[in-house]
Amino acid sequence: MPYIGRDLSQGNYLKLDNIESQFNGSKVSFDLTTGGSAFFPGSSMALLVSVGGVVQEAETAYTIDQSSIEFASAPSAGDDCYIIVMGTSIGVSVPADGSVTMAKLAQSGIDRLSSVGIQSGGTTIGAGVTFINFVQSGLTATVASGIATVSLGGKTNEEIQDIVGAMFSGNTETNITVTYQDSDGTIDLVSDKLTTEEVQDIVGAMFSSNTETNITATYQDSDGTIDLEVAGGGRFVVSSSPAAGIHTADSVGVNTVGFTTDMVGAGNSFNGMYISNGMTIYDNELNGNHYISTSFNGLMAGPVTVNGVLTVDGNYVVV
Repeated sequence: MPYIGRDLSQGNYLKLDNIESQFNGSKVSFDLTTGGSAFFPGSSMALLVSVGGVVQEAETAYTIDQSSIEFASAPSAGDDCYIIVMGTSIGVSVPADGSVTMAKLAQSGIDRLSSVGIQSGGTTIGAGVTFINFVQSGLTATVASGIATVSLGGKTNEEIQDIVGAMFSGNTETNITVTYQDSDGTIDLVSDKLTTEEVQDIVGAMFSSNTETNITATYQDSDGTIDLEVAGGGRFVVSSSPAAGIHTADSVGVNTVGFTTDMVGAGNSFNGMYISNGMTIYDNELNGNHYISTSFNGLMAGPVTVNGVLTVDGNYVVV
């Protein structure tokens, strides 16, 4: 006898394995199984889903992704749940190439297709990818209307400048000063070289409070010079006339050892001069007593007037 009335839907009616034990108030995705094996409903419309005694609306309260059910809102811990399969998928004829449009696909299928073949920097991630992990300090991700927005975070220019600037603060520098200018994000490098005045003061101090013999050294800070002056009254000076020769600016005394009389004075007055070998006497008048010992030679450039006693034991020539 033929069946009277509306035909039954094709496929088996199933009750899927219970998932309510996994509810924790935050989890939204759950694997569907029957008898412990993965179950692929094919469409959210093929299921009757009840959570907490409320039947859920397909494609609004939940969607299907392969063998997983994804709730729009996480079920609360302790909610009871059951899922009935109204009919299993059956084989259909294969559509012609290029005949299936996006309008014929469920939104979950469109979202799934849009995730295939992701590229980053020319590198294809490819199909079959379930999760993409981004590893970066400060990374954040948000999801709205099925679109994930990933913020890669990273440091701002100011943050990088502050980090680098801190590397130049509180350090030990030698002959250089380093200053980080936070206002314009620059680093000033100033060499601690000595100024001309500082060099003059250092060198000038080397000529102060020292021991000098027959010379006076004075540092003139006002013009950065060092004065050197020969000390004593018998110093030599340059004479402008005659052009050649060295003349004394004061008297010169010579104390010879081994003779009984000293030579004192200079210029045109001689007293008690003794002539050693090869000495030349140049004057036009001799006052006092003069003695030329044996084996010594003397030369007098004249005309010369001898007012004293001239004793010659050696050779004496008057020119």
